Amino acid sequence: MGVALSVQAQSNVTVWGRVGGGVEYLSGIKTGPNTTGSRVAEGSHWGTSIWGIRGSEDLGNGNQALFSLEGAFASDTGTQGGGKLFQRAAWVGLKNEKAGFLRLGQGNFINNYIWGYDPFLLEDYSASTFTNYRNGVKLANGIRYEAPSFGGLEFAAQLNLGEGLNGFRSGPADPVVQNGMAWGATIAYRQPTWEVRAIYNELNNKDGKMDNLFIASRELFLGGKARFGRALVQAAWVHYTAPDTAAGLSNRADHLWAGLTYDVTPRFHAQSAIYSMKVGKGSWTSDHDGEGRGTMLAIGAMYDLSKRTFLYANVAHVWNSANANFSVRPTAPGYGNPITGNSTRTLPGRGQTGAFAGVMHNF
Repeated sequence: MGVALSVQAQSNVTVWGRVGGGVEYLSGIKTGPNTTGSRVAEGSHWGTSIWGIRGSEDLGNGNQALFSLEGAFASDTGTQGGGKLFQRAAWVGLKNEKAGFLRLGQGNFINNYIWGYDPFLLEDYSASTFTNYRNGVKLANGIRYEAPSFGGLEFAAQLNLGEGLNGFRSGPADPVVQNGMAWGATIAYRQPTWEVRAIYNELNNKDGKMDNLFIASRELFLGGKARFGRALVQAAWVHYTAPDTAAGLSNRADHLWAGLTYDVTPRFHAQSAIYSMKVGKGSWTSDHDGEGRGTMLAIGAMYDLSKRTFLYANVAHVWNSANANFSVRPTAPGYGNPITGNSTRTLPGRGQTGAFAGVMHNF
């Protein structure tokens, strides 16, 4: 009752969220040493379903207190996402019009800005496909500062403390928190019809090492986008390095993409993009991507039924070089999936096609 009364008294608190559901067809899934299969699944493949509470309080003199609580869930099963009640956000912050914004707590990492430069918004078939969601992680123990915009110039920096017992860079022996210390910074220049951004970040594993390109590594992002009437053009280059990788395994990779979103009508939006991942020299293992290249072509469409509800449909195909086994969906690195045991990767050198369609409602 006390919680309910507090919420009622706080008039600037908003309960919000989104729920998505659809059907996916995926071919070329590895089922054995030399065999593949296909599957049909139900779920929200355009983006995870979310519920959240956020609010702010005016403290006077251009000052605000803000908070956000945000959780993810699977609409097909109703299960909680990410192993945490508020995996996507659990932070409190202070904002001043001239000094900027300081945020403390669980939430998106500094590289979350990447979604704005991806025509497919880091969905299941997107710039996340080749990176195991490395380019849009949510991390605990965060301290983040965002400077006010100055003539279109923006800056932000973030430090996520590992809270490990054996060094500043290490993390706890925790089955949910799988990383150690992380930090990064971004700078952008934004204008009404175009913008460019650079991001640099480092993410350590629990042992304080950067030893896997798409789990614990360095990331350098350069991206831009521009609007030409109904058309929005987006492109980016991302460089990954993992200096603590064991000898004989790949420790660098380059990710490129370019795409177009076109507003056919105010309600109908068409999307297309091509993505390429080139992993440097090194062997493939069960949990490390090795030397190879993956190229994915994706096309899609969204139709707004209202301001809160839209339909979506996406199709993608990935081509793999001789040793590569990338899926159109983001999966853990390597030939196998030691974390969940149910990778959707295909056989080395094979292609894979996926398609999904569904509906998303925002509330």
